[in-house]
Amino acid sequence: MATEMVTLRPATAADAEALADLVVQLYHSEVPRGLRGPRDGQVRLFRYLIEHELLAGVRGRFLAVDAADSPIGSASVRLWGDQLLTSLPPRVLSVATRSLGIADTLRLFGTTLRSALVAETPLRRDECFVYSVVVTEPERGRGVGAAIMEQIEDYARQAGARTALLRVIIGNARARHLYLKLGYHVVSRTPLWADLVGMPSELLRKDLG
Repeated sequence: MATEMVTLRPATAADAEALADLVVQLYHSEVPRGLRGPRDGQVRLFRYLIEHELLAGVRGRFLAVDAADSPIGSASVRLWGDQLLTSLPPRVLSVATRSLGIADTLRLFGTTLRSALVAETPLRRDECFVYSVVVTEPERGRGVGAAIMEQIEDYARQAGARTALLRVIIGNARARHLYLKLGYHVVSRTPLWADLVGMPSELLRKDLG
């Protein structure tokens, strides 16, 4: 796909279904055993979470669309001073168990707790943190990821960021290769104990100029 055909735009609550499907694809790619249960239930749960986030006014989530306005990817970015979502939506446990079942809900919550062992990446005034970058499966390997990164970096640059940070799960070789190709470099790694109880990852950094 020609990268000029990719448009990254701020997400709205109307995009929650498409975003939820993309987040499910991201989970299956990065943490294959962390999310189970009926596929429609997985999407339903994440749609509920994303709607809560967007309606709460949290900014920074973007949807990538092609020339026909069909969703092909998404990415999020946190700028210095951005509002953080500090609470889960009401009845989230009930929605999760109805969507996934009790056993798969417990498995997902366990995965979430493991990822939470890595502290939130603190930001300086001129930094941004890019996360939840995903390209829909049929479009992978066609330059969409690079186009998404270029546009989200441009958004952050215009907002005053001069440095971009992101985390990549160790073992996600495809994503790591892309980020290194785009000019990111590794600055740190999670402690070795995270290999046993958490999700080992690397922190990458890029000068946005």
